[in-house]
Amino acid sequence: MILVNEALIFRFPKYREGIAGLRREQAILEAVHGRMPLETPHFIYCNVDEEEVGKAFVGYRKLPGNLLWREGFAQISDEETVDRLATDIASFLLSLHAIPVSRVDIPQQPSDSQNGWREIFDRVQTVVYPRLTAEGREWTTQQFVAFLEDDDQFPFSNVLRHGDMGMSNILYSAEQGRFVGVVDFGHAGIGDPAVDFAGLYVCYGESFLKRCARVYPLIDRCWERIRFYADFAFLLEDALFCVEHGTEEADEVVAEVNRVGKGSGGLWENR
Repeated sequence: MILVNEALIFRFPKYREGIAGLRREQAILEAVHGRMPLETPHFIYCNVDEEEVGKAFVGYRKLPGNLLWREGFAQISDEETVDRLATDIASFLLSLHAIPVSRVDIPQQPSDSQNGWREIFDRVQTVVYPRLTAEGREWTTQQFVAFLEDDDQFPFSNVLRHGDMGMSNILYSAEQGRFVGVVDFGHAGIGDPAVDFAGLYVCYGESFLKRCARVYPLIDRCWERIRFYADFAFLLEDALFCVEHGTEEADEVVAEVNRVGKGSGGLWENR
């Protein structure tokens, strides 16, 4: 990412698959533009037909607002402000998830399906398991098998989801005491709304997400999947990506899987 004059952001994918992802992101942003209660990026410079890494790029105006990290969020003691933030982000997700997926010019194959998670599990066993301890492998297998064998978790309605509702993608205005924008739709697609709820759960905690549920009641019907994604799946997806791409963070993420596996005794199967 390159920031020009504190006003324009340019992004260049690092990997070939990132170029296809940028095309998907462009289509999604076009579908949501002007329909969201919070600001979203709008590409004004775009070259996504180029297949060569380093040549494909997008550019857009930097949105107002700053990131609200966990420490800053913890310092907000005013209940009205916290309720307002919950309303802001829950309203955003409610609007995003309500957009008919048929209007979005992307492949309509959903993510987060039972078969999709089986495929991820297969890749994890092939790519990540050789770098895990016996305890890490056992823990990972327990989580995946228990979740995949629970058919009750999968009859959810697919929506257009953001896919990465982390603190680094939600913009906050301290002056207004509000969330004002959401960025980075690179993981957006058709899938389980609980993925977005789980992102908020990881960032701002269970009590905040329960405030969001006052605006978006579907949250209260998704707690088991929220905890699966938040407590397990996000970490394993990170490990898979880092190991497959040989990133600098790979050793650190694999070590975290081993650490959690050693100290856990199981998250999902003990729900």
